[in-house]
This record gives sequence, structure tokens and C-alpha cells, in this order.
Amino acid sequence: MAPRGPVPPPGGDWRRRMAVRGGKVSHTLASHGLLVFLLAGVVLGLVVGVSIGLAPPDPGDPELGVRLIAGAIVGMIFCAVPSVLFLGLPAQTLARSYLRSASPEEREAMSRAAARAPDYVPDGLRHGSRWARAYSGSVGSVTAFHGIVRTVPDGPAREWLQEIGKRLDTELAEALRLARLGETVEAGAPGGDAARDVGARLEVARTAFHDTTEHAASIALDLRADSGFDDVRAQLDQLAAQAPHLRRET
Repeated sequence: MAPRGPVPPPGGDWRRRMAVRGGKVSHTLASHGLLVFLLAGVVLGLVVGVSIGLAPPDPGDPELGVRLIAGAIVGMIFCAVPSVLFLGLPAQTLARSYLRSASPEEREAMSRAAARAPDYVPDGLRHGSRWARAYSGSVGSVTAFHGIVRTVPDGPAREWLQEIGKRLDTELAEALRLARLGETVEAGAPGGDAARDVGARLEVARTAFHDTTEHAASIALDLRADSGFDDVRAQLDQLAAQAPHLRRET
């Protein structure tokens, strides 16, 4: 049997996300939701149309065969089209959105690791400020990343993830420097261009920390599902590129 391809992170290809998310119903709706409700509408239309055709005829009505055919055609049109538009399309869209969302295992791994994040405000940051919140979010993501790495079996993939973790630690220190700079700049010139620039860079970094950790959770889950290093090598390369690069921007 060929090795199973790596599972993409939440938000990725819904087809490949079926390996870790959903069941037969959600998979069927995501893949063939329009067809399922089209067939359901056709069957319902046939039942309704035939029932109408079998009703006692009025004087001047056509023969039974004509009534059955006409009733079936009208029933299918008036049942199949609404079934596809108002049931099939929303069901297929929702099913694909569900498959793209994080699986319970991925959310649990991130939440369990993030719970270990230290709850304190470093010197130079005011408690409750936007700079402190941005840095705190970055700390939580990096802490979750290290927690996820600890769940990965020993081997080249874990070593690769550990190297990425070291880079994240370095970038986190740079994020703290930026947050402190933002506090200082905003105190001197509230709402100024400099503060907005620092804030934008810090927000980009916070989002990158979070996305990197979310992707790492998906890779870790894939490795626990008997995928080898070669299976996830491309994802590890993508993960390294996805990590924040604050130090290159200074």
C-alpha cells in the first residue's frame, strides 16, 4: 500500500482533511452534497407527481399515462431545483467548512500546551495594553508549539520541529523587544505612524506564531498516524517558511 499523504493544517484542502475529520455523512455531503439532494429531490418529485397523476380525474383530463408523465415532470422540477439550491448547496458548503476546521485532537493538543503558557507581563509592558496582549498571544502559541513537539515520536521529524522551535524562541524574544518599543513609542506619540508600524509588525508576527503552531499540531497528528519523515518533509519545509521572521525585518 502506498504511504498516506500528509494531512494539511486546518483550513487546507478539505478532501485531504477527511483523513482526520468527519465521518461518512460529512464526507458524502462535502463530496457529493449537490448530487445527493438532487436525487432526493427527483425521488420526492416523482412521488408527488405520481400521486397527483393517480388522483381521480376531472372530466376532460388526459389519460392516466399522460397524467403520470406530466405529474412526474412537474414534480421533479418543483422539488429537485429547490432541493439543490436551498438544501444541497448549503449542506455541501457547511460540510466542507467543517472538514477544514481543526479536529478535536488538534484543538486539544493546542489547548493543553497553551495552558502551560506563563501568565505574567514582562517588564516594559503595561498589563492589559495592546502590546502586552499581542506578546502574550505569541507566548501562548510558542508554548503550545513546544508542547506539541513533545508529543512527536523521536526521529528526524521531531528534530526538525525542535530546530523550528529554537527559531520561534528567538523570534519571540524579538517580539518582546517590539512590544516594548511599541509601549515606548505610543507613550511619546499616541496614534503616531511609528506606533502603527510597530503594531502592524507585531500583529503579523502574532498571527504567524499562531498559524505555525496550528500547522505543527496537524503535522504531529499525521506523524502519530504512522506517516514517516518523507511523508511530511514538504510540510516541515512549509512550516519553517511560515514561522515569523522578525529579525530579518529589523
